[in-house]
Amino acid sequence: MKKVFTLVLCILVAAIAVCGCSSSTTADTTSSSEAIETTDATEADASEEATVSTDTDDTALKIGFSIICTDGYYVVGLINRYEELIEEYGYDSVILDCQFDTATQVTQIDNLIAQDVDVIIVMPIDSLALITEIQKANEAGIPVFCVHSKIDESGEDYIIGFAGSDSVKLGEGAGSLMEEALGGEGNVVIMGGSPGSDNANCLTEGFMSQLSSDITILTTVDTNWDRSTTTTLMEDLLTQYGDDIDGVWAMDDNIAIGAINAIEAAGYTAGQDMVVVGINGQSEAWDYIKSGALYGTVIQDPAANIELTFDIIQQYLNGEEVEKYNYTGSPTVTIDNVNETDPAF
Repeated sequence: MKKVFTLVLCILVAAIAVCGCSSSTTADTTSSSEAIETTDATEADASEEATVSTDTDDTALKIGFSIICTDGYYVVGLINRYEELIEEYGYDSVILDCQFDTATQVTQIDNLIAQDVDVIIVMPIDSLALITEIQKANEAGIPVFCVHSKIDESGEDYIIGFAGSDSVKLGEGAGSLMEEALGGEGNVVIMGGSPGSDNANCLTEGFMSQLSSDITILTTVDTNWDRSTTTTLMEDLLTQYGDDIDGVWAMDDNIAIGAINAIEAAGYTAGQDMVVVGINGQSEAWDYIKSGALYGTVIQDPAANIELTFDIIQQYLNGEEVEKYNYTGSPTVTIDNVNETDPAF
């Protein structure tokens, strides 16, 4: 039987001995090491990736994490908190960066199975593409947990649980802000990070569900989650549509700011001539909300999402029942409550 179940017994014994293992106690008695591996998405064989973290304690639980990227404000916030939790729990860890490439992520899951990690955390790009690999992990006795984005329902039996924001509800929050700002009518452009991805589809589903029939979507563009790219694309959209644009929805506050930069440079006033709505709740967005340039955002807290992931991992290790879907909150932030609300990151 896999060593994770042995660890369960160890954890239970330790819990009885010390009446609950605190983070500081674990960190003091168990050493850990972490490594982030950046993979070139064009490489055909992910088995040739850089060396993974070296275990300093053969009894330490080892977590393998396949993540969509290792940059971007939200992901950096999630990784920073992940590394803190690894240290607090005294675990060993390896992070594999697939750089938004589905084929690479598929190979990375196989890689983690071959390494015989105790737990796999995955942030799926494609909800269907990883099902076979997650099933393999399941058959190998390795529990799999999803964070941030879900696996397709057809593969949900192969994961222990999902933790993160509800993307549909995030979209609903953004949609309700846009509906409110435009008064139920107008033309909107959508600045997506990766249109067509499962996460983007869920966000868009929620967003559209809150809009009146008199609100028209002019176009959706792929910004690749990059602020400068967004600015350039927004400049093109202003040339194409001009005054016909009443609202801009960006699937990330960072790219919302990129859109605002283009709007202002073109001589328009963001917040007056064009409404801009974002998602995530990053600290920089607070200044734009206070100035009126950004109408509002919807909080998606990366630290809370990975903390919830570790919570359900602990539930599993302790032999407790784990809910399949575990969500953090997604409150909206506008000028009305920005001063009473903390940024997510």
